Amino acid sequence: MNFSSIQFIFLFLPLFVLVHALTKGKLQNLTLLFGSILFYGFAVGGHYEWIVLLLLSSVASYFIGLLIEVGKGRYRKAMLLAGVLFHLAVLCLYKYSDLWISLFSGLLEGGDSSTGVLLPLGISFYTFKNLSYLHEVYAGRVVAEKSFIDFSAYLMMFPQISMGPIQTYESFQPYLHDRKVTLSGINSGVTEFILGLGLKTIFANRLGSVFSGIETIGYDGISTPLAWLGVISYSLQLYFDFYGYSLMASGIGEMLGYQTPKNFDYPYTATSMTDFWRRWHMTLGTWFKENVYFPLGGSRCSTVKHYRNLFVVWVLTGVWHGNTVTFLLWGLFLFAVIAIEKSGVLNKVIQHKFWSHVYMIPLILLSWTIFRLPTFGDLGVYVTRLFPFFGETPEYVSPTDWVKYAKGVGGLMVAGILFSTPLPRKLFEKIRNKPLVSVPILLVIFWYAVYLAACGANDPFLYFNF
Repeated sequence: MNFSSIQFIFLFLPLFVLVHALTKGKLQNLTLLFGSILFYGFAVGGHYEWIVLLLLSSVASYFIGLLIEVGKGRYRKAMLLAGVLFHLAVLCLYKYSDLWISLFSGLLEGGDSSTGVLLPLGISFYTFKNLSYLHEVYAGRVVAEKSFIDFSAYLMMFPQISMGPIQTYESFQPYLHDRKVTLSGINSGVTEFILGLGLKTIFANRLGSVFSGIETIGYDGISTPLAWLGVISYSLQLYFDFYGYSLMASGIGEMLGYQTPKNFDYPYTATSMTDFWRRWHMTLGTWFKENVYFPLGGSRCSTVKHYRNLFVVWVLTGVWHGNTVTFLLWGLFLFAVIAIEKSGVLNKVIQHKFWSHVYMIPLILLSWTIFRLPTFGDLGVYVTRLFPFFGETPEYVSPTDWVKYAKGVGGLMVAGILFSTPLPRKLFEKIRNKPLVSVPILLVIFWYAVYLAACGANDPFLYFNF
């Protein structure tokens, strides 16, 4: 079960919103906790040991937070270090076993290096929430939560457990102890949920067919136009998949009486890679700034240390997203581009309204190419398809193989490019408070999305894998 499944839309969500609205005071957090465990149990598909792992994670952070609160001096730092090491050890055990084996065995192509260890749903996200909470308590920004139920409700709340956004305890604490469900909040939340559902099912799921077709053909068997079509479609698929989820999570939050931090701000309109990562997965960027970049010194240090801090952040960003060496390469690529931008040599390009976008579009596509492909070998082959002057095109490759895919999703890709800009949202906001116009539009989006889900286009969210 996930946010775009029929069971969630018509059964779990309306029943939970109703029960949550009818409960008052401290019972609200108990309801949120119980409902979140129930949702997680359905979502993990039989891997109920992952629920135990999630509960263990919550217990560890709850007690370590209390120990940090009452401790003094080196003891507080020791408790913080113990909590960080515990959560990172669990994350590394599940997420990076294959990577360690690959590095030590030299098997960078996967296959024989696999341990078969499955990644628990949401572990990357709730691990970062745990680490953030412990750091907030240590830094004195929040008082350690005394109620285990309240803390667990924050950590496990189902709108964010599987894919974020990564909401800090400091920002959620006011809602944890005073959450009011209103009809206007439910109405606004339902609107955001429908818009997110539409982006996920209408755009993301259907655009995914292009790269799936490329994988079936084989990377070495595609033409250059199809290679570029695949990268563009995947870039749009990834954006609408995660942005759609974030809107749905935000909408559910409004239905439950709290605000979710903004996670996307039209990143494909960015004028630099630095700007892009201020707009993409914003809560992750904020987490790295507050928990890694600033503690290392940020930019308020020597030039050498500044670049060192950037290097650490982007290497960690890469390996956080995945357990293959190409994710590390992806992080290094982002560091290299951002480091060049920080040097100032590209200022004239970045500050130009037109050339900044000409500069960014191919960089975004190239970065997602590295992100998408699992091995160096696959990446090497795909690059020769993107840039055929790097290698010879096999004779069996059809130069018109892209036509079928362009006919199938070409119009959707053009619409996707438009919807990745602020224009459609600005137009919708003008009619949002006009029910005679907005309600029919929302109903069409909702029922078309439900139709696609019922027809089997209900693909899982991509960031479930991270």
